[in-house]
Amino acid sequence: MIEGILAMIAFGVVAGGLVLIATVISLRNRVARLERLFQQQPGAAVPQRPTEQVARANSVALPPQVPRIPSPPSVPLGSGTTPADRFVRWVREDWLLKLGALLLLVGFSWLATYAFLNNWIGPMGRIAIGLIAGAGFITLGWVRIRKFLHQGGVFLVLGSTTVLVTTYAAREVYDFFTPASALILMFLSTALVALASVKYNSRALALSSIILAGIAPLLTNSPTTDNVALFSYLLIVTLGAVWIVFLTGRRELTIAALAVVTLYSLPFFFSLFRSDKDILLLFAFAFSTVFFLTNAAGIIKSKTGRSTADLITAAGNGLFLLAWIMAAAPQEWKSLIIAAWMVVFVTGAFLISRAAKQSSPFYIYAGVGVIMLAAATSAELSGAALTIAYTVECGIVTVLSYLLRRDVSLSQRTCLLLLVPMSRSVSSIEGFGWSQSVFNQHFFVLAVLAIVLGGLGIYVRHVGSTIEKASTRLSNALIVLGTVYAYLLLWLSLHTAFERSDIAVATSLLSYTVIGLITYIRGRAIDRKGLIVYGGILLGFVVLRLLTVDVWKMELTGRIITFLLVGALLMSTAFLVRKRQATKESQRQE
Repeated sequence: MIEGILAMIAFGVVAGGLVLIATVISLRNRVARLERLFQQQPGAAVPQRPTEQVARANSVALPPQVPRIPSPPSVPLGSGTTPADRFVRWVREDWLLKLGALLLLVGFSWLATYAFLNNWIGPMGRIAIGLIAGAGFITLGWVRIRKFLHQGGVFLVLGSTTVLVTTYAAREVYDFFTPASALILMFLSTALVALASVKYNSRALALSSIILAGIAPLLTNSPTTDNVALFSYLLIVTLGAVWIVFLTGRRELTIAALAVVTLYSLPFFFSLFRSDKDILLLFAFAFSTVFFLTNAAGIIKSKTGRSTADLITAAGNGLFLLAWIMAAAPQEWKSLIIAAWMVVFVTGAFLISRAAKQSSPFYIYAGVGVIMLAAATSAELSGAALTIAYTVECGIVTVLSYLLRRDVSLSQRTCLLLLVPMSRSVSSIEGFGWSQSVFNQHFFVLAVLAIVLGGLGIYVRHVGSTIEKASTRLSNALIVLGTVYAYLLLWLSLHTAFERSDIAVATSLLSYTVIGLITYIRGRAIDRKGLIVYGGILLGFVVLRLLTVDVWKMELTGRIITFLLVGALLMSTAFLVRKRQATKESQRQE
């Protein structure tokens, strides 16, 4: 362990010197290339300056013109097709120099390790060397970044990393510093990187500072876990990230800060820690408020339109808050807390979308609000009551989505939320409560689903009648699903009400036949293909059921009565349809 840490420190010290040497050699090679290029094109001349033109006009002799050195083609820093291609080009350039530097680096690392193991340098000296090296790299980075952004950034990150590793070694190996002083020292080194990222508007430095600041608490080797102090530190880091966002406009840094806080919160989500949860829940509220306000301000101030970073932050913040509430809030307060934050998110979504004139924030925050509503409902209800509540909530959300946005396509997408209560209704179809009474909890689950699906189908057809055919197809699908649940409800209710299953089956099939005939005849009368197909499928189901299932299960008496009645109803359509066709033909002749 000691050898590895000391080798890392020695690696940092030697790497800085080698980078300096490589930079000088690279500049020297570049000057040499420019000189060769100048020798190859001696005839190029620089454009005349205004003073030269005035002198020529006054017939004043000018010294011979100096040939202009053509500027080499400009290549953007880090340009290339892929990071792998750029890395290969970097390795191929001066590869002998880099190979020698690697060998020297390994040799110096072994030399430093050997010196430490033989006590040539004491513990305090080792720590001092590491901190001095880190400070030196940071200072060198501040100097180089003025002219060379990439090189200066590398030195800054290298210096901050050296300070973090040295401080960790001081705590882990030699027990130097206290956890608080070690954390402060590491935070200051990362703060310098963050300050440079703001001054020189560098995304890479900003992300590096947040990552290094997030790693710092793991390197303090604290004997006890002070969760309040930890989250206080994370709140400071988050506010620092927000400060960088407001100054540079790089909203993706908010995602990095949210990710750091979420990673430290994971143990509490899985109940690995139970202490301080009440206080930490307040910290979670503070984090969510900061992220929400930062995200809202970024969306409103944005002049470039929708940002993926804003949408990810919005969704992540809502899920982060919901996870904390479900893990740390008292059971009796969960639903109320979730409902309160749901109102905040949905209201904020509406106001943000109005102010920014963008629909994406509304969709994201409204989606988070719907998830919170479902979580609040599940915290209070269970079983059939939860399925009924989900069904009603999905219907209300679908209607409100249209009333708030006047967007038919949005209402169509929100109808997909009904898949959740529909999947839960399977247990109600197979529920044991049907053997006891008709009006049980499962009865109301199927009844509410039938009513909501049918009602939404009529609503979607009404609001989308002038839009497109997609609304008509969705409306038909919802109405068909609603009737399917009505048929299931009728079937199960009759089987519970009658002791003999023959009577229940016969009554159900006769009812289906009547409904199918009415729909089929109505479709033929108004020439609606959808109604004709619906009625034909329902009648085909009745006949198929009779011929394949009930012919073997029903008693002879019930079988005779059912087959006769169904057959008579089906034969009656011939006279009704023929009569309507005759009426139409007479009207055409007139």
